[in-house]
Amino acid sequence: MGPLGAAIWLSRLGLRQSELMENPYPIYHTWREEHPVWEVEPGQWILFRYEDTKRVLTEPAFVKGEPWTESPPPEYPYLPDLSPSMLMSNPPDHTRLRGLVSQAFQPRHLKRLEPFITKLAEDLVEQLVSQSGGNLVADFAFPLPAFVIAELLGVPQSDHGRFRAWSQQVARLLDPSQTPEARQHAAAARWELLDYFHHLIAKKRQQPADDLLTELIRAESEGDRLSPGELLSMALLLLVAGHETTTNLLSMGTLALIEHSQLPDDWHLAIEELLRYTSPVQLDARLTAGPLTIEEFEIPEGSWLTVAIGSANHDPAIFANPDSLNLTRSPNPHMAFGRGIHFCLGAGLARMEAAIAFPILWRQRWTLEGQPLWNENIVLRGLTALPVKVGA
Repeated sequence: MGPLGAAIWLSRLGLRQSELMENPYPIYHTWREEHPVWEVEPGQWILFRYEDTKRVLTEPAFVKGEPWTESPPPEYPYLPDLSPSMLMSNPPDHTRLRGLVSQAFQPRHLKRLEPFITKLAEDLVEQLVSQSGGNLVADFAFPLPAFVIAELLGVPQSDHGRFRAWSQQVARLLDPSQTPEARQHAAAARWELLDYFHHLIAKKRQQPADDLLTELIRAESEGDRLSPGELLSMALLLLVAGHETTTNLLSMGTLALIEHSQLPDDWHLAIEELLRYTSPVQLDARLTAGPLTIEEFEIPEGSWLTVAIGSANHDPAIFANPDSLNLTRSPNPHMAFGRGIHFCLGAGLARMEAAIAFPILWRQRWTLEGQPLWNENIVLRGLTALPVKVGA
């Protein structure tokens, strides 16, 4: 059936998806207490506790799955076959792919983006204030990280807006609860985006620039370390993973601050708590490379394990008063960025964007001006609309 069990555990409990989107944590508490290790179907397991989640994400007995390739549809005959991105790869391929891009995410390289992020955040907030409010998702939380990752990749600013629809569609492919029709639209958007990257890469081969795509192209040419299919997969991963979760952090974090009527003295501590409290990535999955035991459960080789990161980040065995927002919580060993070899490569960029964006946004006081609307993605939980206005 594949990873995440096609989200059948929702229907097994008679649970509507909208219930889980709005506030999953009371539900997680019930599941964690009643069946922390749960076989929802033969070969499909879901785990809810912090320590079990940490084990699955860090130990080599749990892998991303078998290698695969994917051929483009007939309308794109010139595109190469896609290889797994580093997100879906295991060592040694994962090690090689991550090594090619990791240097670009070092703090010294990210620092050059600070002026761009600051100016963008100030412009977006100024526009919100000038109209006394708006939809914080569409007007701030989405465009900021989307334009930042586009800038990092080297996408011309004139094309930044095109990524909004593409990336939102492509993110739906990570959610197993989407309808077949929605997944078909998302797959079409993915190939459109890959086609765009194919042509952009061709231009950068002729006109190199100081950006991440050019660096990846150079890495490919030095010893054939990155194939054309790997290059496209990497670009796609960096775009979607590089902004979707940050969008959800900015929007859900703002909602949490409004609902709790709190503002921090230390934004760095607060951002870690907002990451834990909101858990923009709710689920991840691994395949067992061999038979293993979790408590009294014998789990066969080749089983899919879904780990509920959102549940782990609210586990009272680790976090005191886990459903309370404590902006000074320390230590805060949350797993919002995962753990192990697949720890989010863009964690430093996400933290930097949040550390710049939140203080600029909260130079003003914001209140709700309507009902927040949640997305329908059980993996990347977030808001589609957050109507806000200026003032107390």
